[in-house]
Amino acid sequence: MIIYTDLHNRTKNYTLPEDRKQEINKKFNVQIVTTINSKAEVYWGDKLTNEHLIKMPNLKWIHLSKTGWHGKFNFPDGVIVTYSPKSSEGVAEYALTGILYLLRGIDRMDLNRKSFDSNMEYILPFNEVKCLIVGYGNIGKKLVGLLKSIGIKVDVIDKTNFQNLDELVKNNNFVINCLPLNNSTKECFKLSTFTSMSSYSYFINVGRGETVNEKDLFYVLDNNLIRGAFLDVVQNEPIKKDNQLLYLDNIFISPHIANFSNKSQDIQIKDFIVNLSRYNQNKPLLNVVYNSIGERI
Repeated sequence: MIIYTDLHNRTKNYTLPEDRKQEINKKFNVQIVTTINSKAEVYWGDKLTNEHLIKMPNLKWIHLSKTGWHGKFNFPDGVIVTYSPKSSEGVAEYALTGILYLLRGIDRMDLNRKSFDSNMEYILPFNEVKCLIVGYGNIGKKLVGLLKSIGIKVDVIDKTNFQNLDELVKNNNFVINCLPLNNSTKECFKLSTFTSMSSYSYFINVGRGETVNEKDLFYVLDNNLIRGAFLDVVQNEPIKKDNQLLYLDNIFISPHIANFSNKSQDIQIKDFIVNLSRYNQNKPLLNVVYNSIGERI
């Protein structure tokens, strides 16, 4: 059986080590390849495109190495799709890091205590902080638990009240975007949403960059209509040097590394191996996103 993976020649967190690849090949009597192969039966990775689907018509199982996909195409009929639900647990922890970083004014810190006095009114005890989490998947649920454990108040927007986004963002200290990308979420964070937020609030994005209208975000930050932003994702990655967001002093941008940890790669590999064993034994796969008759689970 041929398995195609795009987990190669990338950063350490997203590259399948050669020794692990050979270990899997030997244990399961498979052949893992890193170039598109028309005979491939399995896809394993996180950069699936229509090109893959066209050039690999014999796919029966698609395993996404992370928690989601970009929503830019439909999966073909007859293919089972699974994912790795624990691979992005670090994203919730990173979002919490961003909240604490901003809450304590570290983004505006200098060595002059008197100059820092202007930030004091924004530094609140945890039990006075209100967070709104937009998107209640694995990351959102994990973040709710983390925030509540330290006494921060949390509200959630899920698919049942998503149409009220502009209304629900009001009166929160932090609005945290954990949304996936699909037709309904594309650029859903727009000018009307940002201008509905409180002037003292922060916007955090650990979801998808494409869910944000960046021109609108730039406008509200440049005009200090909200206090600041903390982004791990942008619309076009890697971020271009001329991206106007980089010229603002009330924004923090990291290079899409929220889920990085010394365990994240092992988690991704373990999830795949568990399902590969079940696949070889014709057992039902775990963590199914789409089944073989095209139904979303």
